[in-house]
Amino acid sequence: MKKIYIIAVVALLFTSIAYGQEPPETQKPATKLEAFQDRTGIVVVRGYTTVGAIRGRGMGSVITVDARDFRDASNLKARQTGISITVKESGRIERENTAYIDSDEITSLLAGIDYVSKATKDITPLTNFEVEYRTKGNFNITVFNKSGGELSAEVSAGYIGNASAFISLPQIIELRQLILDAKSKI
Repeated sequence: MKKIYIIAVVALLFTSIAYGQEPPETQKPATKLEAFQDRTGIVVVRGYTTVGAIRGRGMGSVITVDARDFRDASNLKARQTGISITVKESGRIERENTAYIDSDEITSLLAGIDYVSKATKDITPLTNFEVEYRTKGNFNITVFNKSGGELSAEVSAGYIGNASAFISLPQIIELRQLILDAKSKI
């Protein structure tokens, strides 16, 4: 009888612990575009135009820039515009992730790209450096110097399991132009 009582108490204890746990939190939308497309109970119309792509260095990585326009089908005045940048990396592991940039953040992104693209080793008295710009939607562009002093750049997109690609400094200017072209389409 004592065994049954102990087993019942332990079972009740574990049951109450399991029900007392809160469900894991999902990633909250960081941009208006993400929040708009996560809406439920409406028909979302997603328009996009692929403006162009840049091949990264090495293993077939690609960075694609799209203009985006999301609308509520029942109220066409309810809309969000912006761009998306998708980074696909290839190699031993293939990953692809997309970062969304709201239209009101594009000017800041362009200014950030201008700054990081002009970085030199003189930015710090130390041997190595990184200069990074990050958007709300987790698009990152980083310029850094390699061990030999040569400058390089990395772009990445996404939160968990982000995808990244390495590009040359002249390709940063190409990427900037694609972003400008996408901005002109929205």
